[in-house]
Amino acid sequence: MEKAAGRSVERTTPKDVFLSEIKTRDVFPLLILHIVREEPAYGNSIMARIREICAGTMSVSPNTIYPLLRRLEEKGYVEGEWERPDTRSRRFYEITQGGEEKYAEIKGRFEVHLLRVREAIESLHRELYG
Repeated sequence: MEKAAGRSVERTTPKDVFLSEIKTRDVFPLLILHIVREEPAYGNSIMARIREICAGTMSVSPNTIYPLLRRLEEKGYVEGEWERPDTRSRRFYEITQGGEEKYAEIKGRFEVHLLRVREAIESLHRELYG
């Protein structure tokens, strides 16, 4: 077992990790909250930053990002403001205090999953390449 922030992490096989789906209900909100903690950002810039953070291995479509941003705003985790309120321009989002709390909660939960993915990739690499 490996330790993650004082918690024990069960060992898993690559099959366990790769056959389970990446928890998009956690990873995309986590990434969005992480990005808007750094500075206010709008939908397209958030999508580009997610691609950058994930080194191009994971991306999010507008059909996912905009409804998710609306839900995060409805729940009070982010606040959005139109760049030019008189027109439908870019809507910039920033994190709220409630969003900071949610970010910490998701981040704590997600670390265990990331450690399992890393372990699975390392195991797969050892198996294939020695």
